[in-house]
Amino acid sequence: MTIRLLDRYGYRIARDVVPPEQCEQIGEEISRWLSSDANNRIENREGDLVGGRNLIENDALWRPWIHNIQMARLIRNYVGAKPSVVRVLYFDKPPGQGWALSLHRDRTIAVSKHHDPPDPFCKPTFKAGVPHVEANDEVLSQMLTLRLHLDPMRADNGPLYVVPRSHQTTQNGGVEPAATEEMQTIYCRAGDVLAMRPLLCHGSHPTDPATALRRRVLHLELAPRDALPAPYHWHMAKLIG
Repeated sequence: MTIRLLDRYGYRIARDVVPPEQCEQIGEEISRWLSSDANNRIENREGDLVGGRNLIENDALWRPWIHNIQMARLIRNYVGAKPSVVRVLYFDKPPGQGWALSLHRDRTIAVSKHHDPPDPFCKPTFKAGVPHVEANDEVLSQMLTLRLHLDPMRADNGPLYVVPRSHQTTQNGGVEPAATEEMQTIYCRAGDVLAMRPLLCHGSHPTDPATALRRRVLHLELAPRDALPAPYHWHMAKLIG
């Protein structure tokens, strides 16, 4: 993997990080973990599991594979001093759940507590009981997202799309790009990891109603342990090493 390309475009795909059979084991463990944890489950209107929060508490889901040589290189070059996992989410787009997601940037982070006023952050809220805020670009530009694909991501099961180079906010003034700008649809195999900057604009296509394929993703957010300005602290920060 060429580090320079991630810096330039805001994303790269690391191939075959986790064997497909291990992806299935991770998916099964996530289902077991969330089946007994109503607070962290994300459900649709029918009560089906479509995601989960606070999976950072279960190290076995993510710690083994982030020591893969490709992941170790990315983390070393892009997260900096005291690299830490600071949030872990789970997304599941089951067959028949064909929603799309418009272009956006991932600006929300989990913190230990809210402060009034919230400066230098904004939009304080709670998610599954955990305080969250929207961080500023200074913090977000130090972060790296790793999305482990537990299933293939194909044209029919709602793949992600990105706007290359949109993480470079100094060039576009932080304005969200229009949908007419250059976009790239991302295709992955089970076990691939999409590495991206949180400030990269991205969305997802709707699912083909005829597909029988799920699209499960384990989403990790990494940052330098000391990246947050006072008085803020991460809700949880697990050092990698």
